[in-house]
Amino acid sequence: MKYCLLILSSLFFIASCSKVEVPLSKQEKLRESEWRVDTATITYLTTAGADSLMFGAWGSDPEYKKPDCVKDDYLKFRANFDGSHITGPDKCNVSESNDIEFTWGITENDTRMYMYGLYALLGQDATGDLVDFRDDQFVFAFPKKIKSGTGDTITVKYSVKFKKK
Repeated sequence: MKYCLLILSSLFFIASCSKVEVPLSKQEKLRESEWRVDTATITYLTTAGADSLMFGAWGSDPEYKKPDCVKDDYLKFRANFDGSHITGPDKCNVSESNDIEFTWGITENDTRMYMYGLYALLGQDATGDLVDFRDDQFVFAFPKKIKSGTGDTITVKYSVKFKKK
């Protein structure tokens, strides 16, 4: 009887030591795939900084078509917060290289993101909000200065949706 209890206890202990699956972090999810730009939108802000008017920039409205030279581009997020912007065969200008290096990271409890060196794609070094993160897509929204219709420089919220390739 003593040995039966010992054997049963041992089996129970071994069975309870099964491996627990830990979900991937956002950083790991970014690194495991390649990401294409899907759409971009511009949100005009009120003087207090609240969202006001939203307009499509690329792909969100047939009127705002994504440039052909961007359709074949994708991003690779690598370890050590390095990344590659692979430009594809369609180039936006003749001097555009095939592989543009950039730096990235996720901060503030996975709610903020930075991408530095993506001038050809974002037009600037960008730090902003990681808005809608899912397994197959995410939205990166950041402040961007643009020229208004009157020629003044204004700050807008530029949101880019990336989808898994």
